[in-house]
Amino acid sequence: MENINPEARRPFVLALGLDLTDTASSGFAFDHAGRIASRIPGSQVHVVYVLPDNAGPERTREAAGLLKTYVSEKWSALSKSSDQVFGIHVRRGDAAREIAQLAAEVNADMIVVGSHKVPHLKTIFLGSTAERVMAAAHCPVFVAGPKPKPTPPHVIVIDPPCPDCLRTRSATAGTKWWCERHSENHHMRHRHTYSYQSGLSFSDPDLSVNPASTD
Repeated sequence: MENINPEARRPFVLALGLDLTDTASSGFAFDHAGRIASRIPGSQVHVVYVLPDNAGPERTREAAGLLKTYVSEKWSALSKSSDQVFGIHVRRGDAAREIAQLAAEVNADMIVVGSHKVPHLKTIFLGSTAERVMAAAHCPVFVAGPKPKPTPPHVIVIDPPCPDCLRTRSATAGTKWWCERHSENHHMRHRHTYSYQSGLSFSDPDLSVNPASTD
């Protein structure tokens, strides 16, 4: 019989940590996780919502119902595919630890968590649940958040040529590059520059150069 590696048969497993009290971050996380899962046939998505340690059985059951409704509605809006398998998990305790623990138990290939902040390392990870999940997880962690706002393009302003400098170059055939006013300022503002002008071809091995500006 042909030996088949069990890993080859194993579906892609994704652990998705949601916080139903933060609809913005949960929405980002679910949308990204859903897009990833929908592109991998037969994938599994295990959704976990972590309650405080002191949450009672009634609150746990209520949270499970809310989580089922949320997942069902979000998935219907995102995709019509039914090829994915969803698992619903409600746990109590520290959110980062429980998300990483669930991911370990289901042997997840990836964890997705959300953030309502613009994706910047200093604002997302500093003291956040995402940072602590990354520290504890045994698989890659994807942090989903809003797209950064577009920034205006940097405009480079080019100074026009100095008429006196142009006249100096013309009058000296390029042996002097700057006018008297700019000669000293150029060395102060543009260190390690070098300019010259010559009528000889660059390919001439005996090229004689008249340096006009050098450090």
